[in-house]
Amino acid sequence: MNIRFISSMTNDDENRFASALLSAMDELLRHLPIVYYVKIDTTAGGVLQRSRAVTVAPSERVEREVV
Repeated sequence: MNIRFISSMTNDDENRFASALLSAMDELLRHLPIVYYVKIDTTAGGVLQRSRAVTVAPSERVEREVV
């Protein structure tokens, strides 16, 4: 998924908004059993990013029998 957000914010406002948006998206996505990578490039050249890899607890591993 690629999302673009274009605004008339100043560079300073955009940096503050990007940080808040990244935190909100991370809070929302971290409750889902998915792998994600979120990256925000600001107009001023800043890059903010977060990612998460899903891990499976040993008790949840699926054992498959090879026949």
